[in-house]
Amino acid sequence: HTVSANCYSKQMSDDERTDSEQSFEDDSPDGEEIGKEIQITEDGGLKKVIQKKGTGFQKPTPGSEVTVHYTGTLTDGTKFDSSRDRNDPFQFKIGEGQVIKGWDQGVATMKKGERATLICAPEYGYGANGSPPTIPGGATLNFDVELISWTSWKDISDGKDGSLTKKTIKEGEGWEQPNFDATVTVDWKLRLGDEEGKVVEEVKDRVVTIGAEEVPIGLEKALEKVKKAEQAYVKVAAPLAFGEKGDASIGVPPNQDLCYEYTVTNFEKCKESWHLKGLEKIEHAEKKKAEGTELFKAGKLARAKKKYDLAVSYVQAIHDMEDDDKKKAKALANTIQLNLAACAIKRGDWEDVDKNCTEVLKNDAGNTKALLRRGKSYNEREMWKEAKNDLQAVIDTTGCPETADAKKELAKVQKKINAHDSKEKKLFSNMFARIRVPEEEPPKKKPEEEEKKEEPQKEE
Repeated sequence: HTVSANCYSKQMSDDERTDSEQSFEDDSPDGEEIGKEIQITEDGGLKKVIQKKGTGFQKPTPGSEVTVHYTGTLTDGTKFDSSRDRNDPFQFKIGEGQVIKGWDQGVATMKKGERATLICAPEYGYGANGSPPTIPGGATLNFDVELISWTSWKDISDGKDGSLTKKTIKEGEGWEQPNFDATVTVDWKLRLGDEEGKVVEEVKDRVVTIGAEEVPIGLEKALEKVKKAEQAYVKVAAPLAFGEKGDASIGVPPNQDLCYEYTVTNFEKCKESWHLKGLEKIEHAEKKKAEGTELFKAGKLARAKKKYDLAVSYVQAIHDMEDDDKKKAKALANTIQLNLAACAIKRGDWEDVDKNCTEVLKNDAGNTKALLRRGKSYNEREMWKEAKNDLQAVIDTTGCPETADAKKELAKVQKKINAHDSKEKKLFSNMFARIRVPEEEPPKKKPEEEEKKEEPQKEE
């Protein structure tokens, strides 16, 4: 038997037993004496007797992966399971229902190196049914548990490469998290290296706009995933912090890994389209469009795209607008999506160019900017028939300012077509040359056949 809900165990190497164990400060009352029975739960169903005190002040928090040795016995001393006998430490995650309640709650009260007996009433063990054949129903269980180590750092980097890791000190409130353009009010201490490193900066009530690149990208990415009142450590690898230059103004050397200890005091999410009514959507869309255009001009294409995406989301929700306002919203949506296409051209994302221009053309079939940009995207993807159709439509539009650009692009299309045809012609010519069968020479006549001549026939 094991105490695991899904019965698994894993040997942990010495190299994996690091000092990364963490959690909240020990706020339990003083006087946890060896041999003294300590009541863990109010109902008295879970108790602990310390055999050997642990070190430090920290204890594992929910989500921490703990490594323990244990021996389980009935109240009469009958042993029913032991990781020590197998020489195989057992691992599980605190608070995730992988083990019995007595372990989830009891081990969370222990410090690193602590050894204690957890006394689990049936409701904190295997209940009325027990776990036959070795654990009878309604049994109180004693577990001699030693907390070897735990790890509570979580990799929150995009590539799961360890460049951005987080360790929660205090869980936040609710379920909401900041979105793009949200403002987060946060306090932090910045340390060199890890959470024990030298403090080089302390900040109070800093307002950070998500996506504005006002702080190192590693901290910003961490703040995208916070909850209100959350406290945590975040370790940021140098490339996501101040990189090769460092920041001499606050004492950060070049190529220095950092650790932020932060507290989120509040955040205000950027309004979504469903929070706005009628003309408010148009006003917000125009504002985000203008901000996106400034970012586009500055070459900050990824952020510009996010601004434009947000802007267009406002004016695509037009169900609650008057007819005249709907027309304004559609026209504004077209302009924003043309800007998104321009962003995509700069990024070389031709499918995104196609997608945005096609959306414009659904509302305005003759929009020459959309036709020109989509024609260019077709050309880049070697869809030459479609490219010629779009570009020719621009050229055929009288007084169109995009005519000259369309003619240039069409010339490029034709040049590519000619080059492609020439290449294929040469390829097939070489192929036929390789497979051509040489003509056979007629068989030579024997000497006697050459001497024999056929008499000419007389006409009747």
